[in-house]
Amino acid sequence: MADQQLNLNNIDEDASANNVTAFFTRTGKSQLSKFDKLVMFAGSSTDDLKSSIWSDMPKGGSSSNYAEDKLIKRIDKSTELEAIVQAIKDIDPTLKKIFVSYYISNNFHNTMWTDVCMILGYERTQANLMMWRAKVSFAYRYSYHEELPIKTFLVENAPNIVRTNPVQFPYTLRTSS
Repeated sequence: MADQQLNLNNIDEDASANNVTAFFTRTGKSQLSKFDKLVMFAGSSTDDLKSSIWSDMPKGGSSSNYAEDKLIKRIDKSTELEAIVQAIKDIDPTLKKIFVSYYISNNFHNTMWTDVCMILGYERTQANLMMWRAKVSFAYRYSYHEELPIKTFLVENAPNIVRTNPVQFPYTLRTSS
């Protein structure tokens, strides 16, 4: 895919939104999302990202005691995190509110979606549509980053394939190399 450009007229937006969901959803015993793990690998925390203004990038801690290869990995993860945060910053402010409140700030951990909608002041149908639009907007805004492990969240339509299950996002964090 490195030599290919995505055909933006042929994007499966539902599958793309599913990729975003898979990346930001907290799962497993640790209740950490892939996004949370990236933030930790970058030497930051989600507290750094909770600002409603989103005016500054999170800053990593001191690396004076780390070996050069660990420092390079941290810089790579910070660059990746910067691209993700910038894509979130660029989402329409109304859509960004619901996206950040639900996925980044974790204000609604273990809260039913119906209750989240009510707290935010939206009907469930309206909130569902807003969240879907926020995810698709994020996927387009992140677009294609050849130099980063996450190339894109966008999924091209495949002819004659009916999607019945959510797309599994092929992202893994490498802890050692």
